[in-house]
Amino acid sequence: MGGDARGSIGRVSGYFQRVQWRHDDAEDPVVLWAQVVDGWEVRKVDEFADGRLAWADGEHESGSTRLGVVPVPRPEEIAVDTQFVVEVVDELAFERVWLRARRGA
Repeated sequence: MGGDARGSIGRVSGYFQRVQWRHDDAEDPVVLWAQVVDGWEVRKVDEFADGRLAWADGEHESGSTRLGVVPVPRPEEIAVDTQFVVEVVDELAFERVWLRARRGA
């Protein structure tokens, strides 16, 4: 990953989040999973209503799923918008969906 600080994993300021997005557009994901380090997404999975999973990291994008180009708002900032339900999750929960997405499940 070179010298990009966003690729660093395991920093104290890192966390994993699951954001349920309440909407009716079948083209947009309904659950947004992300590993956030120092305010930046370093890995993410978008989960769609039909069960599809799309993932992105510093070296891969799938469809419209890509890492953000601006820092991620803190979970409490995201939760202010009632269309989002935010949960900070543990690493195991994120890794499970990450592996499913990578396997193409």
